[in-house]
Amino acid sequence: MAASLGDTSLADIHHEGLDQLLNDLANVYPTSPGQQQPLLGVPVIDALLEVFMQRLPGMSIETERQLNDTALPEQIVTEDEEVLLRHENLDDETAAPGDRPAQVGRDSSNVFISSSTPRHKRPSPVVEISSSLSGAGKTQLLYYMTARAILPRNYGGISIGGLEAAMVWMDADDRFDVYRLKCVARELLRQARESTDEDILDEDTEFFSDAQLAELLTSSIQHVHVFRPQSSTALLATLCTLDKYLYDLSRHHSASRPLHMLVIDSVTAYLWKDKLRDELARTEEIGRSRAEIDQQRALKQTFHLSDLYAEIVNDLKRLQGRFGCAVIYTTTVSSGRPSASNTGQSGPPGPYDRLPSKTPSLRPALPAPWGTFPILRLVVHRDAVRPFPPAMSAHDARRDASMRQSVVRQGKFSAWVNAWGREEWPRRVIDGVNWYNGGCFPFYVRATGVEIPQPDN
Repeated sequence: MAASLGDTSLADIHHEGLDQLLNDLANVYPTSPGQQQPLLGVPVIDALLEVFMQRLPGMSIETERQLNDTALPEQIVTEDEEVLLRHENLDDETAAPGDRPAQVGRDSSNVFISSSTPRHKRPSPVVEISSSLSGAGKTQLLYYMTARAILPRNYGGISIGGLEAAMVWMDADDRFDVYRLKCVARELLRQARESTDEDILDEDTEFFSDAQLAELLTSSIQHVHVFRPQSSTALLATLCTLDKYLYDLSRHHSASRPLHMLVIDSVTAYLWKDKLRDELARTEEIGRSRAEIDQQRALKQTFHLSDLYAEIVNDLKRLQGRFGCAVIYTTTVSSGRPSASNTGQSGPPGPYDRLPSKTPSLRPALPAPWGTFPILRLVVHRDAVRPFPPAMSAHDARRDASMRQSVVRQGKFSAWVNAWGREEWPRRVIDGVNWYNGGCFPFYVRATGVEIPQPDN
């Protein structure tokens, strides 16, 4: 009798890992009330992420668009309240349908300790960075975000602006350059030093000497964990065992740091190889019965592209749920040049004017479920320098050559919110993107590092 009662009691116990408990505590009790940690640490990208992330829990972007298009403002508020009520009743098993919560105001002093107030988990960012050509600045943008993540917040009384975090880099293209990352991080330190008021510095200390700089860069880069999978199946195997690696404190020095970002550069590195394997597998299935094909597929004895990519995305979501990290991946869309709509320009452009402003729209290069995975899609490209006019003389070309070379040395690149599927965006998202300069921001790639100007607004 006692043994049966004990077995029944044990069956009612909910087992949960320590990592999941810590993640829940971090979401329920933030470190700074009223403040949230930056999403990626890059203000302009964080602002664009907020545009796409701000909607009611449980409401898809398609549902929000339909409400905005068809409902009156009063009806939208009513339906929003009903969504909140339904969301809260899921947490409260004793609540009757339609019961209102005890706390519905905006006072956040007790929002996390009220048993009747729903606790909403902030989604982890997922960003896709695409281009139609190689050398468009995708990896350089990743170096900048990586340097921001691993550098300290403060050093020697100077605000560096780093996040003091760790990150994982899946180098699918085999192009990761640690020397380039050090250059980008060194430039961020130099900018922090130059922007600091001399009056607050200690005159007796020599800040950022060569020895200090080398030590700081070396200690920061140790928190970048680089993996080089050689296929999509190897990428999946690495993701499946990544948490075990991160929990093994004997294999790295990042135990005291949170995992801020998981980078895959680039997801399309294996796309054509995977398509070939998928075609070969489908060819081998010719003449077999449907039951035999389904059995082999269930046992994973045959290769299927959709199944593999679904497992990769599910494992990325699992890691995000466990570590609360962002996922950023790059793609190269080789099926054509991005379509764009010119904004218009009066009069003929001069030889040194920028090309007309465009809004790139790149079709996602990856099949499902990658299409619905990212929260924010960016398209990057290098700003072109207008070529010499055909009627220009050799004398004029030699005279203007130095000026054109100075423009090239600026290394100006542009990033845009991918306009693919814009017709499905709700009005709030369209207005938010337009408010942030149409979803466009420049960045500069030079030999010394990468610079992203701070937004004006």
